[in-house]
Amino acid sequence: MEWLAPERYAAELEAEAGRLGAAAARLPIATIVPTCPEWTVHDLVTHVGSGHHYAADVLATGGPVEYERVGAPSDPDVWTPWLLDGAQRLNAAVADRGFGSEVWSWHPRHQTAGFWLRRMVHDQVIHRFDADPTGDVAPDLAADGVSDLLLSFEMFEALRGHGETLQFSATDIPRSWHVTLTSSGITWNDGDHGADVTLTAPVRELLLILNRRLPAPRADGDAALWEQWQEGSRF
Repeated sequence: MEWLAPERYAAELEAEAGRLGAAAARLPIATIVPTCPEWTVHDLVTHVGSGHHYAADVLATGGPVEYERVGAPSDPDVWTPWLLDGAQRLNAAVADRGFGSEVWSWHPRHQTAGFWLRRMVHDQVIHRFDADPTGDVAPDLAADGVSDLLLSFEMFEALRGHGETLQFSATDIPRSWHVTLTSSGITWNDGDHGADVTLTAPVRELLLILNRRLPAPRADGDAALWEQWQEGSRF
């Protein structure tokens, strides 16, 4: 799949920082996040902001750096500007390095600055839904998020298999993803093909189901394979 334009990722990173900050600030600071029950709302904001700083540090050095947790302010009223500051720092680091320039990442096939920007955008989108489950997302951004998530799943040993296939199809836009489990991990491509498991839903719901933010519905086909996918795709 074609990625979105670099300028779109930069704009969405800052826009989502604002959306997440506003949504999180409406909740009591010690509220447990239902979709991430090990976190409070403050922990959620800390996680996203720490991701901004970590990615920017990677781009500044070009290589792996030690992850450091950067605590969010205790005052929810300043979460939005704090998140926006981190997003702007990351955008500046991408601009300085160059979207397509080579830097280290944990994904062997995607060693670019743009990989980090795209990953942080979609991490932030999903965590914004943690704070505001009723929110929306542009269909093309949601579809890009599904593709980005599948890139991450390529690294999951629990999703190895022997040629089993899954088809994820959006009902509201012309987008589909065909996934094959292999002995070395998943492979996937765009398009509709026959599969052992088929899941169809609007693209927003597909994104949230695959990110475990909506209950997994019953999929058509091999129920055991669908259960294996759900268990194996836990972060």
